[in-house]
Amino acid sequence: MESLIFLILLLFWIPIWAVRREVAYRQSPGYWRRWGAVVLSPRALQGRDHEIGSYMGVPIFEHVRFCGHQYHFERVADRAERDLIEGGELFLEPGLVYRLADPATSPRS
Repeated sequence: MESLIFLILLLFWIPIWAVRREVAYRQSPGYWRRWGAVVLSPRALQGRDHEIGSYMGVPIFEHVRFCGHQYHFERVADRAERDLIEGGELFLEPGLVYRLADPATSPRS
């Protein structure tokens, strides 16, 4: 009987552990370095720096903050590139691409 209770508790605990692990991984910079992000609404951003220009009526910010990570503006891209975003990149509609501002992904040496 005790082993049955242990087995039932274990079966309930494993999915909870897996979900908590995945949530913690998605909050780490390693996740965002590996997978890119597509943001459909600027309201999803946690913060923005000063405006450096505009594209199709949307302001371009030098730096944005998303999921606790800082990104800097890299380039303007076509909407068709939205599904081709690389790891460490953030695509903000209508076609602004930001790069994760992290020493491991920084293009500067």
